[in-house]
Amino acid sequence: MENRKIGILFFASVLLAFFAGYQVQTFLVTNEPEPFLDVYAEITEALDRYYYYDLEQGEKDAAFVAQMEAIVNSYAEQNNDPYTRLSAAALNVAPTGDESYVGLGITITTQDNGLRVEDVLFQGPSFTKLYPNDLIIGVMDQTTAIYFEDLDDSTLWTSYLAGEVDEVKSLIVLQPNLNEVTIDITYEEILTPTAYAKSIDADIAYIKITEFSGYIQDVTEGTAKVFSDVLNSLEDDILVDETDTLILDLRNNPGGSLTALHNQGSQGLIPGITQQLLIRNVETPLFSMINKINLQEDYLGGLSVAKPYDIKVLVNEHSASAAEVLAAALSVNGGYELYGNYTYGKDVYQNTVLLETINTIRYYLTYTEGNWLYDGDKKVSEYPLDVNLIEQTGYLGLSNLYFDGDLSIDDVSAYLVRFQEFLNVYFELDGISMIRTDGYFDQTTEDYILLFQQEQSLLQTSILDMQTANHMFNLLKTYQQDLTYDNQVEQVIDLIRS
Repeated sequence: MENRKIGILFFASVLLAFFAGYQVQTFLVTNEPEPFLDVYAEITEALDRYYYYDLEQGEKDAAFVAQMEAIVNSYAEQNNDPYTRLSAAALNVAPTGDESYVGLGITITTQDNGLRVEDVLFQGPSFTKLYPNDLIIGVMDQTTAIYFEDLDDSTLWTSYLAGEVDEVKSLIVLQPNLNEVTIDITYEEILTPTAYAKSIDADIAYIKITEFSGYIQDVTEGTAKVFSDVLNSLEDDILVDETDTLILDLRNNPGGSLTALHNQGSQGLIPGITQQLLIRNVETPLFSMINKINLQEDYLGGLSVAKPYDIKVLVNEHSASAAEVLAAALSVNGGYELYGNYTYGKDVYQNTVLLETINTIRYYLTYTEGNWLYDGDKKVSEYPLDVNLIEQTGYLGLSNLYFDGDLSIDDVSAYLVRFQEFLNVYFELDGISMIRTDGYFDQTTEDYILLFQQEQSLLQTSILDMQTANHMFNLLKTYQQDLTYDNQVEQVIDLIRS
């Protein structure tokens, strides 16, 4: 259904075309035009014959991608459809949706001069080595520096980040303080389970679903299977009767494969998560999907009796698509309460097909295929799910920290705002004692930065330098993994125990 962990390698967002041909009047050949000409082939063939410059294959490949990009981009924009897009992936990259991958454990975006680090996976191979706002500008090939800006336009920079387990890659990194350094990182197999449990107590179980991955033979067993294994284990030990509760966390889940929610009667797939959790009632479908020709398909639960335990569901503004489908079914059909914040409100679903393979790059088209409905004929964009609102505070309420150069007294920077917010949480400041959070570096900000440096045994500079900023980032990622710092989870636990 929808993109988005970002937290993995080798995926650059590239808009592409669904097809290359349409009817035109060509000025390069003398024969009469035919309908639906392959414009790329016609123009390229003509230029090969008559163009002053010789066309290299890399230039032809880049032109092919560019013309397809323009077509899909045009269709998506004209239909106000942000979900139809093209993605590109190196052939030696583990397919998306896998429960693990070999890589660096970073999220990156492509910029004009390099690959910008947006986030770093906690305890991944790059943790404490790379930081948000670092710019990867090349790699070392033994003693030779390969800079991305010197490569052919048709070369996907992320292909240089492919690696095997235990391989050491030397990255050329331009840090925010403009120092160019070489950083060695050893590739690891990074576990990315799409469903996993965390321990709370003897009567409360917790399962987090990060996305919905479909079964792919020899690649991934799929989220439905992973969830089933986790749930069965918890039902053996914790989820026994009506005194027990499952907290199901769908926050920040962008969606994914329909087969993870429902196996659609396929004999080769285990029941989807909605079938594992909700009873079958032919009169009240869990959800329905309507395609372009207005064909509606209804989806039913799979249980004969309801689960003996209660379920509390956590959602937020980043719960979208398949996550909203599951939340809606649990709320409306199961009668389970939703907590957190209102969901994204995405009532369309997508399909993805492989379009083209050029050199070592596969290009995929993701396109909107139809609408989904819940509670009969409701669209989530028009009828938001009923959520018991709980504000997220503390470390989980903070945005990522981006360092953009040293800051000291009287400096003003938008980047400073997030560090000031971090210090307020770290020192548990509230009311009039809080540090200002407008990006102005005043005396109070300096005092607390110095105090932080003293407590953390850092060089005491009284400025926001790179060492201090990076240490704050490391602590933030550490605290955000701990459920005891998660205000929404803690409030739901308090409700269960009250």
